[in-house]
Amino acid sequence: MQSFVSKAEFDMHWRLFDEMMNRFNLGVTEISEAAGVSRVMLSRFRHGKADMGAAKLIALLLVVPHEARMWYVSELLGISPNTSLRKLIAQAPPEEKVEALRLIADSFDGNQKAENTVDTVELPEAV
Repeated sequence: MQSFVSKAEFDMHWRLFDEMMNRFNLGVTEISEAAGVSRVMLSRFRHGKADMGAAKLIALLLVVPHEARMWYVSELLGISPNTSLRKLIAQAPPEEKVEALRLIADSFDGNQKAENTVDTVELPEAV
């Protein structure tokens, strides 16, 4: 079976969950009861002793405060919520701005070529 993520990447989700619980000072008892997950299961998950299904993880994430949930997801996926492309480009160094513009121009050039080939009709040569 093909592995899509490394063991370190896979283990990161429970490590980040534990860090989120500590960082946001979340109580195990309150969170586990609100999510309908046993306190023991949550503790084992936080310490990498057991994994839990997606439904239980989602249930846990839905009961933590919004800020904690956003922190967890952004750390896990490596994205920042509420970050616009405009803001990213404005903050980028000049060489990255040039590359972004080149990519945008190439995408339009590719679209233009595709449109031109679709609309092109070969006419018979005049004799």
